[in-house]
Amino acid sequence: MSNSTSINFKSCAAFVMDFSDGVLITQWLKYISSLPGSSVEMHCYQNDTNDDYKYWYRQITGEQPVLIGSYIVNSVEKDFESGFTVSSTEKKKWTLKVNITDGIDAVYLCAASLHSE
Repeated sequence: MSNSTSINFKSCAAFVMDFSDGVLITQWLKYISSLPGSSVEMHCYQNDTNDDYKYWYRQITGEQPVLIGSYIVNSVEKDFESGFTVSSTEKKKWTLKVNITDGIDAVYLCAASLHSE
């Protein structure tokens, strides 16, 4: 792939609820465009809750969302072991770092849950 081609990302926040009221998850950056060979970071912050289980998903246009990894065990799924890092610097905030290696435009979603299931 040519280094002059950019890859576009869109991020959205989701919440796996246990019938909680007033829960808000904020995700940023909303739109990211980056060149192959670089890396991007996306962040999520949960307000009004301290759910332990935090997730990142990737959805390619026309496909179902796929789990990238979770931050309670700080791990990524087998298909995402190369180029993806899940981390957290505080209980309410978690980060996904993606090393850009190919031209996949995708939507990245974060989610949080009180339980692992």
